Amino acid sequence: MAIHYTHEQYEQLRHTYRLWWAGELDRPIVPIITYGHPSEITSVGPWLRFGNAWDTSIDPRDFVNGFDTAMDGHRWHGEGYPLFRTDAFGPGVLAAFLGAIPEGTPHTVWFHPAKKDIPIEELHFEWDDTSPCYRRVANLFEAAMEKWHGRVVIGMTDLGSALDVLQTFRGAENLLMDLYDSPDEVLRCSREIQDMWRIAFNKLTAIMEGEAEGYSHWYAMYHERPGYILQSDFSYMIGPEMFKTFTAPELASLASHVDKAVYHMDGIGQIPHLDTLLSMDGIRGIQWVPGDGEPCTRNWDELMEKILASGKKLIHRTQKSDGSPLDIAADRQGQLYFEPRSFHVDQMDTARRYGRMYGISVD
Repeated sequence: MAIHYTHEQYEQLRHTYRLWWAGELDRPIVPIITYGHPSEITSVGPWLRFGNAWDTSIDPRDFVNGFDTAMDGHRWHGEGYPLFRTDAFGPGVLAAFLGAIPEGTPHTVWFHPAKKDIPIEELHFEWDDTSPCYRRVANLFEAAMEKWHGRVVIGMTDLGSALDVLQTFRGAENLLMDLYDSPDEVLRCSREIQDMWRIAFNKLTAIMEGEAEGYSHWYAMYHERPGYILQSDFSYMIGPEMFKTFTAPELASLASHVDKAVYHMDGIGQIPHLDTLLSMDGIRGIQWVPGDGEPCTRNWDELMEKILASGKKLIHRTQKSDGSPLDIAADRQGQLYFEPRSFHVDQMDTARRYGRMYGISVD
């Protein structure tokens, strides 16, 4: 195994996260990665990507070995840790477990229903352990555990939300009409998909249990117990009342099933739902993503202040160019999670200066 991260480092990572969640850490979570350290390994296998995740000619063990050898030159500091991400199977991969057909591209994975325009009344979702798509993902988890025995955290694959998965089978326009025409059927399908979500989450988690040093998901936050970052991209297209009816119950249900749930609030169309999200005890933090284009250049201090004032954690690019917190969050650093920052060994002085801002040694 080429991963340079010890059990003692995991113990410190767990301790730091416990303090942070308890509000007893006076700084943000600060993951730092340095790479390009001396390595005798010259052959690196395939890297798990959107474009090849569903290529069955590639053995899952090859993806694991490729990651292992690539990590030989990496080191982790602060709250950085070795994470084998599996979100390359695509956003909302639960749809594939339930019969949708994945189509990998260089930048994402699309899921297509085997049969289009099935009336919502005829849609029913049941678990099948023999699903080729589920087995593909499960086999990768098994290969990773066989290789690392829990010394590398395996990120939970991007299961998606109930409405996002339902949209795969109904289409966005049809599902929007269903909210008006067949709300009870939408809720029934949502509950069935939530059941499937829990089964998938539990089964993949069970592969890791016993040896895992920790858990994570597609956003890379560390969890001592199986956690998740929830989302509902479909909710961008609906108003606050429909969100309360169709999305909030799902989020509450799934949040009660995972450790320290946070919500991926992606885009300005989600802002009308913020009050509802902040009122939910099960949502422990908000990841705010303004979206591409003009929204990412706006000043979002008022929105971030509202999240911080609620007492929830704020997961956002809340840093200035020098790495220090934005002024709006400077006095509440213990509520912040910073995205991992990577530095080549040629930038070690920069990495050390960054770490020193937060009392982190980068050796």
